[in-house]
Amino acid sequence: MTSTSYPAVRLGDDGLELPHLKKDNPGGDKRITLQPGGKAYSAVNLFDYGSQNQTAQSLAIALRGADGHESPFYSVVMKGQKQQLSWNGADVLNWNTKKPYDF
Repeated sequence: MTSTSYPAVRLGDDGLELPHLKKDNPGGDKRITLQPGGKAYSAVNLFDYGSQNQTAQSLAIALRGADGHESPFYSVVMKGQKQQLSWNGADVLNWNTKKPYDF
């Protein structure tokens, strides 16, 4: 599959795609080429300002095809004891071939 844009990321089942971090230029001028089996990494920023939080127990991603439309979303396995996310603001960092954080 050829993807011409950054993957779409969703939290929970509400169907809303998370925005890209405003200070990052989505995709920018840099292109990432992955060979079959290659890996790409990003991070999701969740902000908690103390009221009107949304919650989710799942995170899913989808690649975009050459036509710009999203492929099916695939759930990501979350690790840890508390598998619930809480936020009232969220965004996604640019994608890279190296981990942005080492968890």
